Amino acid sequence: MSTVLHVPAYEAHVVRVFSVLEDAGAPLDDAAVMDALGADGALDGHEIELFDLGDLGAMPLSEYLVEGHGIAKADIAEMRSQIDGLTGRVLILPSRAFGGRATVLRPGRGLRLVSRFEEDVPEVRFERLPAGGAAGSLAPSAGPGHSRRAARLAAVVFFAGLAVLVALVIWLVVTP
Repeated sequence: MSTVLHVPAYEAHVVRVFSVLEDAGAPLDDAAVMDALGADGALDGHEIELFDLGDLGAMPLSEYLVEGHGIAKADIAEMRSQIDGLTGRVLILPSRAFGGRATVLRPGRGLRLVSRFEEDVPEVRFERLPAGGAAGSLAPSAGPGHSRRAARLAAVVFFAGLAVLVALVIWLVVTP
């Protein structure tokens, strides 16, 4: 039985981690790994990360997910040993890769879903400005007549400059 993952339209702040399953003597090329996702639509490859865990150096994958993808440490705590025990290559698939489209994934041979995490996004809060921060009054506007005069002046300056430019081009063409 194969795994089927339904990604809803406009999903946001979700990160899926896949382990790339490769035989020692037969590594998969990147295109084969991407095909193994079994996506029913186009994915934004710029948003997908496919890399060898050795590229992280001493940093464990769990720390990379916390620091690089904003996953809360508490959310990763239960799986830390499993995530940090992975070897070889991993594929990290954030929601941004779906471009807001509903997508069905059918991960095939070569990929195993390790986990799905949600980014730790702080709640948006709207608070009043501190007292006095927006106090005072604005100077009255100059009124509609002033803006019309400024527009007329700008038009006159523009057309005068255009006339000078045309005269200059004609003079350059006529004079040998």
